[in-house]
Amino acid sequence: MISIRHLKKEYPNATPLRDVNAEIEKGEVISVIGPSGTGKSTLLRCLNRIETPTAGQIIVDGTDVTAASASELARVRRKMGMVFQSFNLFAHKLAVENVMMAPVDLLGLSRQEAYDEALRLLDMVGLKDKALNYPDELSGGQRQRVAIARALAMRLEIMLFD
Repeated sequence: MISIRHLKKEYPNATPLRDVNAEIEKGEVISVIGPSGTGKSTLLRCLNRIETPTAGQIIVDGTDVTAASASELARVRRKMGMVFQSFNLFAHKLAVENVMMAPVDLLGLSRQEAYDEALRLLDMVGLKDKALNYPDELSGGQRQRVAIARALAMRLEIMLFD
């Protein structure tokens, strides 16, 4: 599903990734652990091409995302979701609206279909009763679960958690 070959990411004052190699098969759950500043977030950001690697290859489901055209990259990104450390929820939208947005805008679901699915996913993460709350009314853990529900709403094949 994901093949990482000799991945390198260099910044002017640091090189957090040097010769990273991995093969991740469909259905596998992988954890990358280490102290702060060792490149874990950089690796995830390179996998979905938020960051451009300095060298190496990342192949996702047969597509080399390090050399992909914009349309190929967009196709791969539709399969891949990321839950950010800061959650990146829209503060002016209710929890349920945060979960509904992408399925309506990107998957073409009706607002009712997206609402029903959002409530199901919020229930799955234990937050159905918080569906009508804004992110600033939720704890950090609750915001993280809304972000997970939002990612799951996209029916993704690959989930990245920072």
